[in-house]
This record gives sequence, structure tokens and C-alpha cells, in this order.
Amino acid sequence: MGSADVLVTGGTGFVGVYVVRDLLAAGRRIAVFDLRPDLDLLGLVAGESARERVEVIQGDVTAGGALGAAVERTGAQVMVHLASPLPPESERHPSSSLDGMTAAQINVLDAARRFDMRRVVFGSAPSVFGSPRHHGGVDRPIANDAPHVPETLYGIWKSANERLAELYWTRYGVDSIGLRFCQGYGPGKKRGRPYGYLMFDAALNGEPCRVPYGDDAINWQYVEDMSRLIVVSCDVRTPRHRCFSTSGEVLATREAVGILAGLAPAARFELEPGVADFPWRYDTSVLEAEIGSGTCTSVRKGFRRTVETMRAWRDAGRC
Repeated sequence: MGSADVLVTGGTGFVGVYVVRDLLAAGRRIAVFDLRPDLDLLGLVAGESARERVEVIQGDVTAGGALGAAVERTGAQVMVHLASPLPPESERHPSSSLDGMTAAQINVLDAARRFDMRRVVFGSAPSVFGSPRHHGGVDRPIANDAPHVPETLYGIWKSANERLAELYWTRYGVDSIGLRFCQGYGPGKKRGRPYGYLMFDAALNGEPCRVPYGDDAINWQYVEDMSRLIVVSCDVRTPRHRCFSTSGEVLATREAVGILAGLAPAARFELEPGVADFPWRYDTSVLEAEIGSGTCTSVRKGFRRTVETMRAWRDAGRC
């Protein structure tokens, strides 16, 4: 028997540490594969004992040999792929960025094929759909199988990854589930859009913070809801679809900022005008039918949990 039954790429990243925590709570044996393992975040979210219970393998997901060796060494039968090789400068250097991003997905799927893994679960994004003008406007929920019209490098990458998963299923029988996550937030997030993490830090520090898209509504998705969907997807029976739209609560940016300001009275926010031209409403009926409805934590409850947890970490001198 191998050392783990689930291998999590990017397992010490923001979403990854919650997935590791929840899988450990379910009694699973876990290994993580990460280019820059963040053991402090792993201990903070999953508990200090996780650092001893989890096998940590340092490696680059764009290097197929290293990933394959990790699968062979651990004997894992399920891979959760959350590692993102997308660098901040990707839009300025699209050729090299796309090479790495597509290589990562191919390496994951090919390792699953070579070692006859039971399931791959990977993160996708609704940016595959492009602007809401392609789908009937901002107020019309986008169907799970709506056409992909990506307009960013990130969206093109995610769309290609979904197509690769379909190819490996039809050609090689690699069983995979992709989950399109919305604007994730929660304790431990360190990068991404400012309204996904920066505004929480600023609110707790009493620092000024400019929040973009003040005239928009955002689909806010709490990280623990995302993790639960991933964990369920590890063991659900093979679905008919390869990829699924998920959803949090859609709430106007100014309302969300008002909730956060109420939780952190020292907060100083300035809302920038404008909208993101991004679709935020999704039809999740296919997800509900094939995977399960999951949990949708309200913005009010999720923001409160985030602020209270971050305050507790700071009071304890842990971040």
C-alpha cells in the first residue's frame, strides 16, 4: 500500500490547505505536491498536526516526470489538481505562460492515465464564458454547457484545460471532474483580485483600500464551500459531464463592502466606479443533479467568519 490515497497539487495554497484539512478529517491519507510549499499556512488552517500527517513533495507540476514520480511513489488513486503555474506577468508574456499552463493539465491527466488513477478533480473558472454580452446579459444565468468565449489569457487556459479533460475521457477513459469556482475568499488568501483578499487585510489594519468595480455585483464564494465540493467530487460516481459551474452568493460590491465595514469599523474603503464585464450568475442545476447542491455560505456569514478568524490569528501572533 502506498503512502497516500489522495495527491493534492498546490496543496499548501489557499484552497489546497482547506481541501487537505477536510480530507484529513474524513480519514484520508494525503500527500501534497507543491513548487513552494507553505507549511505555515498548512499548519494555520489544517492544524499543526497536519504538518506531520501529510507527506509534502516539492515539485513543479509543469514537469511531467516529477509529477509522475510522485504519483508512483505515493500510490495515490485520486489527484486533486489546484496548482496554478499562472504568473502575475502572464498577460505580458502569453506564449511562455500558455506553455506552462497547458503542460500542467496535460501532465496531471497523463499521470492519471499512466498509473490508472481512479479520479482527477481540477479547478476551472467561469472566465471560460467571457463577457455576459455573449450570454444574454448580466442578469441571465449562464447554462453549464454554454459556449466558451474566453477573452483573457486565464480564460483561454481554463477553457483549454476543460477540453483536455474531455479528450482524455473520450480517448483514454481518464475520469475527471472540473469545478468552475467564482470569486473565492476566506482566511489565508494572499493573492488574486483585491476584493478577494486585500480588502480584508486593509479593513483589519484600518488602512485605506480602493475597491474596483463599485457598480458591479460579484459572485462571492466562501473557501470552505469550495473545499466541500472538491472533497465530495473525489468519490462521487462518474458523472455525465466533465465540468460544472458552481456558485456562491451574488451581491453588489457596495453592499458587500458595507457588510465588511460593519465588521471592521476602522475600515476605510473607496469604491471605484465601473463594472468588470464579467458574468457572475450561473445555472448550477447540472451540478446539483450530478454532484450535489453543496453549501452556499452567505456573504454576511462568510465575511464574519473571515474577519473573526483573521483577528484570532493576529491576536495569537500567527500571521
